[in-house]
Amino acid sequence: MNRIDTLLSRYFWVLPVVYLFVAIFLLRSQVGYVYLASGLLIALTIAAHHYGRKAKPEIRLARWLVVLAAIGITASFILSIEKIELLTEPSRVASCSLSPVVACSPVIASWQASAFGLPNSFIGIFAYTAVFTAAMTIAAGAIKLTRAWWRTLLAGVLFGTGFASWLFYQGVFDIGKLCLYCMLVWLVTFAMLWLTTAYCIEKKHINLGAKLNKLLSHKAELIAVTYVIIFFLLFQRWADYWLSLI
Repeated sequence: MNRIDTLLSRYFWVLPVVYLFVAIFLLRSQVGYVYLASGLLIALTIAAHHYGRKAKPEIRLARWLVVLAAIGITASFILSIEKIELLTEPSRVASCSLSPVVACSPVIASWQASAFGLPNSFIGIFAYTAVFTAAMTIAAGAIKLTRAWWRTLLAGVLFGTGFASWLFYQGVFDIGKLCLYCMLVWLVTFAMLWLTTAYCIEKKHINLGAKLNKLLSHKAELIAVTYVIIFFLLFQRWADYWLSLI
């Protein structure tokens, strides 16, 4: 157990960087392996919190933000590559297009994929890199950050969550296709929101009233409920197709 503690404490911050390299440069044409690598990274983060030395709340949050941002960067980067390849070769089928329902190409080619005049995935690279950098700043020792800094971070994550929610609706109910890399973006963004909100409430950087503060402090439960809602909506949208696979 002590050996696990030592290894995770010493090398944890290297893991997201290794994940980025492996997922983007070695696994990007295999969406299943990218998901597997993402799951492994999350499992190692849970292990670091469970087996490692008890860390300060700031460090625990920084660990999660680095990991979630790394997954977001990966999904955005791969979607950017797929976008460029589809522009240069319109007949090409994206690597994450696996079935009539699970298909990235129609989503990438839609007008919603460039909502602000440039590909959303480019914005994602910038946004998740900003979160990654902020988390690494905390990990490097910048713990006594101002209330304005934390509120700015939370506002950015909140805006990203709103944008991701809109993209979820557009992709699932308007375009009618499930993009697996887009789904990674939805999942990590909602997790970032609940984790950052709970921390800001705990440290009194924001105050939303006693009842709402208490509700939003249950970050694990909120993440779980959000994921259940997402997967329930995905099941309902294509229930006939999923049942046909059984």
